[in-house]
Formats: sequence, structure tokens, C-alpha cells
Amino acid sequence: MKKLLQYIPSKELYFFGLMFFAASLPLSKFTISLAQFIIAGNWVFEGNFKNKWELIKQNKVALLLMSLYAIHIIGLWNTSNFDYALHDLKTKVPILVFPFLMATSKAIDRKQVNQILFLLWTATLVSTLISLAIYLGITGREITDIRQISPLISHIRLALLVCVAITIAAYFYKNTAHLPWLKLSKNFMKWLLLLSIFWMFLFLIILESLTGLFILLLGFLSFCFIQIFSKKTSIAQKLSYFILIVASLLLGYFSIYFSVKPLLGTKKVDFSTLPQQTINGQNYQHHINEKFTENGHLYGLYQCEPELRTSWNKRSKLPYDSLDDKLQIVNYTLMRYLTSKGLPKDSFGVWQLSQKDIQLIEQGVPNYLIPQMNPIESRAYQVYCEYQSFKEGYNSSGHSLTMRLHYWKAAVLIIKDHFFTGVGVGDVEDAFQEKYVEIDSPLELPWRHRAHNQYLTMMVAFGVFGVAYFMFWLFAPAYFKKGKLHPIYFAFLFILLISMLFEDTLETQAGLSFAVFFSSLFLLEEE
Repeated sequence: MKKLLQYIPSKELYFFGLMFFAASLPLSKFTISLAQFIIAGNWVFEGNFKNKWELIKQNKVALLLMSLYAIHIIGLWNTSNFDYALHDLKTKVPILVFPFLMATSKAIDRKQVNQILFLLWTATLVSTLISLAIYLGITGREITDIRQISPLISHIRLALLVCVAITIAAYFYKNTAHLPWLKLSKNFMKWLLLLSIFWMFLFLIILESLTGLFILLLGFLSFCFIQIFSKKTSIAQKLSYFILIVASLLLGYFSIYFSVKPLLGTKKVDFSTLPQQTINGQNYQHHINEKFTENGHLYGLYQCEPELRTSWNKRSKLPYDSLDDKLQIVNYTLMRYLTSKGLPKDSFGVWQLSQKDIQLIEQGVPNYLIPQMNPIESRAYQVYCEYQSFKEGYNSSGHSLTMRLHYWKAAVLIIKDHFFTGVGVGDVEDAFQEKYVEIDSPLELPWRHRAHNQYLTMMVAFGVFGVAYFMFWLFAPAYFKKGKLHPIYFAFLFILLISMLFEDTLETQAGLSFAVFFSSLFLLEEE
């Protein structure tokens, strides 16, 4: 192997490793690991370790990036669960390795960075087209959840990469001269880049990624505000940006309003004439104070659980008290589905369901109209129902938005107990599980997760001083570079910062690779 590598220039192999890594991010977890092996292997075969040691000692930015790993090691001092701590340290190794390897390998220049970014844009575009093929049923792959159209990587990570790819396309659209491998006409490439921006925005809608859409909207509005207050912008341009802001907000508002409007309102019911018994003579329960609705029908009316249980268990192999495919309690999904069709929650209602209805309920679909909804309607419906459920005090298990309120509540309570020291790097998961038991959380066991907020997670693990250093770690490198950074770096940092409000981005190998790779790529490029 060593003899083979000696014929390959070291800098070219290192650059190939970076290119391979960038292309793998939206396409393959396996090849991400392979790319890391290539980069590390090249570093070893380069030799000259004494010089590498001197390079790393002199590189303040690289040392700063690596220092976050030291914080995790320090966090062992008050840890009791060392098995989990060692697992976490293993996951966080890229924090240490990536900056070290990239700072002590032969630095790449701005032109090469642009080539890596262009390849990432291409790979992300390919990944979204693969997802489109799955969504349209071209591949024959059956999906029961929109997240399943992203089989190559997590749908959350893909949404973040799509946001990065959109900013890359916008950058090259504005700076066509920086496009690598430009063999086609500039006009053709500009049209291709522009079309990719529109397509990727549409893809985020199809993926129903609220985080991705929120990042794009907030980023676009921030950019417009910066241009409005910039001294370099003319009055006419300032007016154009203001119109864009207003148009974007109005478009977003009306898109959501007209999607939610059909769900609003409650069909009139004369409570005095409600039947007290089912057609089989069993008593109904009518919870007339409950306001939760499905398609305007009140969820709390016409409930007869004994009949519902017996009839469902005859029609489905999935037990009444078990979980559906989305890990929601079957009886809750069943009652919502019956309500959506205006059927009573009794044996009569269950036997009115078709076999297709039964399958949808087993898959966790709570409303018969969902399969007919477009992505905007579907997501708007989900958010509206989660809000209704939370407001009425129903169990939030399986509801991605309202579950976060429970996660954040648990995190804040843990922080209050360990404000200065945190619980230690290995005890985060244990602390959350203990707190859920202590506060008698309504969340089902499969849904009792960590904070889904990187800032809160850091505070839980390391306390107030740890999270303060984490914020320093995020912003200080840009200061040390003194304005010499690639414009895409600021877009990447913005995307990372917003994503960490809703996800534990640095707690998974994929999320960490995304964050550390781009930080090292931009901050350690050749000046």
C-alpha cells in the first residue's frame, strides 16, 4: 500500500479525501468513514511528524477548534456513568482529529475550497433527486412517513445540507467567475444554479422540514436587512429589499393560513340531543368540554372504549393498547381517525372502516385526509393538531414540536439543579431519564429523549462555564481570521447556530462531521 501511495502526490491525495468527504455527506455514511480513513492515511504516509507538531503548536485557530474536546475530557470529573462517557468521547473524536489533520496537512487554497463546495452542491442535488424518485414511487420503495424519502442520511441532516447547498448555488450564481470546471456557458450555469435553488426550496417543502424552511426564511430576511442598512446599497436597492421582505412574509403567512383554514372551526352540535348509548346498548362518554377537533368534529364525543377495544382487536393484528408505526398509542390514533370521518368511537365506527383505513391507522395516520394533502397542508395540519393536543393536555408522545417543550422543560430543571458544574459528560442521558420520572412526564418511554437543543445540552453537561466556553468556541475563530474567511462560512455558521436551537447537532456522528468538517475547511484554508 505504501509503495502504491508513493506514486500519488500527497497534496492531491489529501485534496481527494476532502472532495470525497464532501460528496459523501449527503449520500453515504459509509463513504464518510472511508473518506476520513483516506485523509488520516495520507497524513501518516506524509511523515515529517516533527514539522507537523510545530505547525499545530503555531495554529491558534486549529488549537481553538480542538479545545472543545478538552472540555469534554474535563467533564469526566463529576461523571458516574463512564460507559456512556467513553461512548460520547468516541463520538466526539472528529472535534479533535479534523482540525489537527487539516492544520498539519498541506493547506488548500480558495480555488480548491470552491471546488469542494461545488462538488457538495452537486452531491446534495443528486441526493434530493434520489429522494424525489422515492417520493414519486419510481423506485418501488414503500414509505409510510415523509422522512423515509431520505434513506441515505438523516432527513434532518439532509435538510441542513440543502440549506448549505442553496447558499453555495447563490454564491456561484453571483460569482460565476469562481465556478470550478466551467466548460459550459456562464448563462447555462447561472440558469442551472437558479433552478437548483428553486428546486431545493421546493424539496424542503416536500420533506416538510420546518427547521430547514425556518433557517432559509430567517437567513433571507437577515440578508435583506443587512443590505437595507448597508451604506453601499442605493435607495432603489434598499426599496427592493424592503419589498422582498414584505412579500416573503405575506407569502409565508397566506400559504400557512389557507392550509390551516379548512381545519379551523367546529361543527355545531346540540349537546342536549346526544345519544347516551351505542346501537349495542353500551354507554357513551361525551366529554363536551374538550375542544380538540379533527376536520371540525369534536374528538371528545361518542366514545365507547370497551366496544372500540373489542372491535379493533378483531379487525387488526396490532393490539389496541400497543404502539403504531409512528410509536403513538393505537387507541389514540384510532379515535382521531374515526373522529376525522365523523364516525362514533364504538363498534359501529370501527366496522365502517375499510381495510385501507385500518392500514393507515396501523401506520400512525390520524386523519383520513392526510394521504390527499400536499406537503404544506400536511405540515400545517400536523402543527395545528400538535398545538390543539398540547393545549387540551393530551399526551405529546410522537409530536415532534410539542415534545420539544417537554425536553426543554426537563433540561431547564436539570440545569437549575446543576447550574455551575453540570451533570458531567457521561450522565446527561441518565439525568434526563431521572428527571422525567421525577416530574412524572406524560411522554411515553420511547419518546423520552434529551434536550433537542445543543445549547441546553451543553449547559446540562458542563454547566454555565461550559456553555460560555462553547459560545466562545463558536465565534472566536472568525475573529482570529480577521475578515479573511470565505463568504459561505458565515452562511454555514448561521445555519449551524439556528439548527442547534432545535437539534442536538453535535451529539451524533453525522451532525458532528457536518459541523467540524466545514469549520475546519473554512477556518484552516490557505491564506
